[in-house]
Amino acid sequence: MAKLFVRETSGLTKNVSLLDATMLNVANMGAGLAIFIGISPYIVKGAVLWIASLLTFLFTLPLVFLYTYFISRIPRTGGDYIWLSRKLNGPLGAIMGVALAFNMPPFFALSAFFSVSAINIVLLIIGTLNSQPYLVNLANNVFTTSNAILAYSLAALAFLIIILINILRPRWGYTLTSALGVLSLLGTLVAILVLALNVSDFHTEIQPFLKDFNLTVQPYKGPTFSLSSTFYMIPYFASFAYIWLYAGPAVASEIKNTSGIRYNLILGSLLTLIFITVPFLLMDIAAGYGFNYSLYLSSTYNFWTVAIALSHSYALEWFIGISLIAWEFFVMAFGVVVFARYVFAFSFDRLFPEVFSRLNRQGSPAYAHLLDFAVTLVFLAVPIISPNGYEALYSYTPLAIAYLVLVSIAGIRQALSEGNVGMLISALLSILFLGFMGYEAFTNPYFGVISDNGAPYWPGIAYIVSLIGLGVITFVSSYYYRKKSGIDLRLVYKEIPPD
Repeated sequence: MAKLFVRETSGLTKNVSLLDATMLNVANMGAGLAIFIGISPYIVKGAVLWIASLLTFLFTLPLVFLYTYFISRIPRTGGDYIWLSRKLNGPLGAIMGVALAFNMPPFFALSAFFSVSAINIVLLIIGTLNSQPYLVNLANNVFTTSNAILAYSLAALAFLIIILINILRPRWGYTLTSALGVLSLLGTLVAILVLALNVSDFHTEIQPFLKDFNLTVQPYKGPTFSLSSTFYMIPYFASFAYIWLYAGPAVASEIKNTSGIRYNLILGSLLTLIFITVPFLLMDIAAGYGFNYSLYLSSTYNFWTVAIALSHSYALEWFIGISLIAWEFFVMAFGVVVFARYVFAFSFDRLFPEVFSRLNRQGSPAYAHLLDFAVTLVFLAVPIISPNGYEALYSYTPLAIAYLVLVSIAGIRQALSEGNVGMLISALLSILFLGFMGYEAFTNPYFGVISDNGAPYWPGIAYIVSLIGLGVITFVSSYYYRKKSGIDLRLVYKEIPPD
């Protein structure tokens, strides 16, 4: 059967299924990592995490609908970069598109770096529970982030393997992402079932784990539910999981059918809702609010470690542990696919050199993948070069919020031009929620632009400014370079491709 080319001059083919696109979105949101140490160590008194997760999902639904409207109308490689540059403003879309795209490798670098952390905790938990000192030794002396050079090397090797798969067999890149996604979700489901089966005797069964890791439950004094505290946690859930919607749209032109276009985002969001909310709900049902609050702050006690401890089966412990590790590689696998599509779109628009939209004989944007690898290696070194470097990398959230506000404004313009009331309401509600997120991003130290004492956190601010500056430099230099050849780069944004 002949390949269906996206566009005669692009070479990209329509071979992405609904499953592939959905798994890209699930990886983008990272539910399995949110229930690891992404959320619970930051809990405040009275905050009920499963309710905060449910509320965050509801508040971000307008954004999901807005993205679904856009992807249905403009299914192009580069996704929201195309929408923003075509429906709002070309130069602004180019500048912010580059800033957002190069906002991704730091996140991938952190996932690669913390994959060592996941391996460490799995080895440590299983080794300690089963009195296997060789596993504990591996955790403490080999697979540890304190062993900086080894951690960097392992993370870089994992990323390189994923890059090579995408270069040599681009279809396998999607298959790898979907396979890791299925494994990650299946392992999380098994962990949920293990916890559910131990609800009635949880406090008895968890004691050996607490004893092995010297965890002591402190008496809890405070509310078991506070609406204000629960709302306080919403930005944590949003920034860690629910607002990340660019994955499926970035590969939209490669999605095979209409159902894949229409449903990948909502399915990804629903799966994220289930696999974040249910674990936190079961933890509260099994352990009780005060018990969890006392131990969540340790980071050692979380949904994954509890599920491993309650498994009572060596094989099951390893399956759950491997599933946790798979989540980290799942995020890396999706990132390799998606970043290359943004770079491909920039190149197709002549914003980047043409080499980045050149496909190899296997149909892979190989040079875009190599750029991803080089940039990620640089960011991967930041936690090693500077002990506070990784904190600056968490500043990717404020930039993303500003970007999403602009996409929402583009949505308003598109809705008005179409007379689409549903899209208009979605865009307006998205802006309201993102306004709240914006306030939090610049007042909460978690987001990396302000310190605990209220002073500006300059490394985080410098990171954001440098990304926007990169976008400005890229557009201005490309504009004048193309102008010498008689090409007005601004006119590129008058038409819809890349496709």
